[in-house]
Amino acid sequence: MFGWLKKKDRKHASAVDLYTAMVTQARQPEFYSKLGVADTKEGRFDLILVHAFILFRRLKAEDGDKDLAQEVFDVMFADLDQNMREMGIGDVGILKRIRKMSDSYHGRIVAYEEGVQSGAAELAAALDRNLYADTDVRDEQLMAVVGYVHDALTLLEQQTLSEIQNGKVRFPDVPVPAVTTP
Repeated sequence: MFGWLKKKDRKHASAVDLYTAMVTQARQPEFYSKLGVADTKEGRFDLILVHAFILFRRLKAEDGDKDLAQEVFDVMFADLDQNMREMGIGDVGILKRIRKMSDSYHGRIVAYEEGVQSGAAELAAALDRNLYADTDVRDEQLMAVVGYVHDALTLLEQQTLSEIQNGKVRFPDVPVPAVTTP
């Protein structure tokens, strides 16, 4: 009789697990120390959005699970809301910030998708504008992140939907940028 409730609870638990995996990956210190992502609230948020793009692209594929993508999105923004409340931001301030974050999310998803469809140079430009907005990034760092995004998309395409629906997702190791000599 309550099968639909268990299914909803399982989907929510999987969404929490996927979101946790996404955030855990985005917090890998090498993104900040070796790849030059700003270790700030904005830099961390933007790196989470890169991983959201990767995960949501897989979930919204023809063989994906759009309902689970929506559940992960809801978990992500509920977590952002909770974090702002813990920082002492009031309801009106949270509403404005969540709206801005949602707009940022949608803009970045479109830019990253266009970049993936158009080629490495376009994806690099989108990452430079967004992930590295206030950072002087070296070309080798930027191209390492471009390669990472492509590797992550490929790795997630190879993962079964069942595995992802059970809250299991694998991301590639954080790359080490090639060192160029002047």
